[in-house]
Amino acid sequence: MPDTHLTPPGAARREPAAAALYACDPDPDAVRGMLAAAYALATSSGWTVVDEGAIFDDCLLTQSPQSRPGWDRLRGLAERRQISVVVVPALGHIGFTWAVWQAEQRFLHRHGVSAASVEPMLEPSCRE
Repeated sequence: MPDTHLTPPGAARREPAAAALYACDPDPDAVRGMLAAAYALATSSGWTVVDEGAIFDDCLLTQSPQSRPGWDRLRGLAERRQISVVVVPALGHIGFTWAVWQAEQRFLHRHGVSAASVEPMLEPSCRE
């Protein structure tokens, strides 16, 4: 009996998405927890975290992403097309203001990188 789980002939086999994890916080314990949650989301989604892909910055979210060494390393992974998704605790880790977040999101998309958040973006009235 044929195995129905095999990739059909002629179909491209999809590799798991290459992921990087990113968090920004001055508290090392908080960062460890955030990166662990991001790792759990990545693996449950079938994504592979690249070597040295757990990146963090020791600063507040209000600091510009362009001034953060860790975010700069993540941008380098995106530019070299080594990742296709970045997993963050919340989308605010990409950029704290709307304009900064949009600029960083456009940069990621130009390089084929999507963003995934551990914390869903919900209206405050929708949260339980």
